[in-house]
Order: sequence, then C-alpha cells, then structure tokens
Amino acid sequence: MRLILPSLLPWLELGRPAVIGAIVRSSGSAPRHSGARMLVRPDAPLVGTIGGGTLEGSSIAVAHELLATGEAYRLLDFNLSADEAARCGMVCGGRQQVLLHRLEPHPDLLELLRELERGLALRLRPLLLTLLRGTPPPELRLFGSDLGLPAAVAAELTRRQPRASRPFLVEHDELCVFAEPQVHPCTVHLVGAGHVALATARIAALVGFALRVLDDRAEFASRERFPEAETIEVVSDFQDGLGALGPDDMVVIATRGHQHDHEVLRQALRTRAGYIGMIGSRAKRDAIYTALLREGFSPADLQRVSCPIGLKLGGDSPAEIGLCIVAQLQQVRCGQTS
Repeated sequence: MRLILPSLLPWLELGRPAVIGAIVRSSGSAPRHSGARMLVRPDAPLVGTIGGGTLEGSSIAVAHELLATGEAYRLLDFNLSADEAARCGMVCGGRQQVLLHRLEPHPDLLELLRELERGLALRLRPLLLTLLRGTPPPELRLFGSDLGLPAAVAAELTRRQPRASRPFLVEHDELCVFAEPQVHPCTVHLVGAGHVALATARIAALVGFALRVLDDRAEFASRERFPEAETIEVVSDFQDGLGALGPDDMVVIATRGHQHDHEVLRQALRTRAGYIGMIGSRAKRDAIYTALLREGFSPADLQRVSCPIGLKLGGDSPAEIGLCIVAQLQQVRCGQTS
C-alpha cells in the first residue's frame, strides 16, 4: 500500500472511486508474492503491479467492471502451470488469489489513509488490515484501534507485528485478516555527491530505496542532480553529518578525498547502521583501517565495512560501479548475504 498511497489518497480526495488490487495468497514460482498491489482508476494510468501477464490483465479488466457497476469487491483465483504461464506471456506460474476492492471517497476511509500516511512519515510501522468476513465487503482498518476482533486473532496480530516485514494472513472461523506491515524503505545515505553517487542514486531509487545525499559542495548536492532524494544536505564539513542511524540505514561513503572518507567512516562505525560501504582501493582501505585501529576501533568494528564497496560484477564506469553498489545493498536488504 505504501507505494500506491501517494496516488490513491489524492484521487479519492477528488471524490472519485478507485479499485485496489492485492495478491493475498501465493504459492509456487509466482512472479509477485503476497502484498503486491496495484491501483486501477477510470481514465488514469495503472499504478503498481501484481506481476503482469494474464493475471494482471484479467484483474485489471475485472477492476474496471467494479468501477462501472459499483460492485464492492471480487476474489479471483489463478492457477497456472509453468507451460500455461509461458503461453500467457508470464515468466512464472504458481497459484495466486487476487482481491479487488472498490474504494469510495468516504470521510472515514480518507481519514484512515491520512493516518496511514502520517504513520509512514514518522516510521511507526503501521499494520494495515483488510478484514474479509464472508459476504460483506472488505474493510480496511489500522491495527491498534478497537476493532472487535476475536481474542485469538488480536493476539496473533500482536505477536507478529513487531518483527513482520511481509504481509501475512490470520484466519479464524469465517474471518480472514490480510495484514500488511507498512515498512519504511531502507534509507541509503550517500555521503559524497559525485558521479558514482549520482549513478547509485538513480539505480537505488528504481528498486525502492529511500535516499539521503550529503556533500560539502552545493553545486553537486542539488535537487537538479538528485531529484529522487528525500533529503539533500550541503554540509560545511563531514565531521558530524551522519547523525543517529539504525538497522534500516545504509551508508555509502564516496567523498572526494581519503581524509573525508576517514572522517565519515569513523562516524558510521559509531552508529547502528545496518550496512556501511566505502568506495576505494584496498591500499586506501588498509591505510584508513590502520588509522582507525590506532584510534581505538577494533577489528570486529572494521568487519562491518564493505570495502571495496559493491559486488564484483565487473566494469569501472560510474554507472557500472553504481550497479555493483546497489546490487550489494539489495543483497543485504533481502538477507541474502552469507
């Protein structure tokens, strides 16, 4: 929902209905898994995707039926073998269930979506619930308010909410709760706004990272060069620029000089950042590491750093280096590192 909310809320505020589609069940080698969402509106471009191919095309057609007829919702079941998927233009098969839910611009719904928007802005990890109770239309709710849920369902949601990063289902008698943790994307802190940072920012934005850019050169750290960035900061120096960081923060150090890199790495190692990477040769790395060991950092501290940064994919242009960096960021984000 996080990705379609910036388009959904303004649309509903205009007084126009929309249909949101979500994969609520998925098994096999499906192209998208539970939680993938799309937004279908009359006479407006599609926002988001639930996997493309026949599944998405059929779902879009039904969504337009809902818009035309006023029907509240539809559950669609798809079961494609690998051969059937290939014939339909899809790269994967598997079984999937898609919920199409027509939304009306009701004040209660608008307030819920605004509350969700506020929670995301504050990184509160709100848990969005879609309640399916048999024949009545689905209901969107935020977990935490008095929803009148069965005690067993409320207990299971409470247990899973703190650590959940992917959508999940909780079922009880005729009630099915589709729970979507609204997790803020990992933030990549690009320290240094040169050519490699520029390429890294563009690729990172494409795969859903939030971006913060820091540099001491206003002509480099600019909105014109980094339109994708949430935050752009021109600092007087690099000594105290990072601030407090947590496990969802990823630091990419690519300043214009070894001394600046040293200063930033010193700061980064004193944070709880989930990833720290530094551009440069092994000789540069060894010189900076030696200095940091003399300052009191331990070998275990330095093991947190990826330097030279990025996966070894080959290439030495800024775009190729940026690709290697983002590939490593994605690997870490998805927990695929050894």
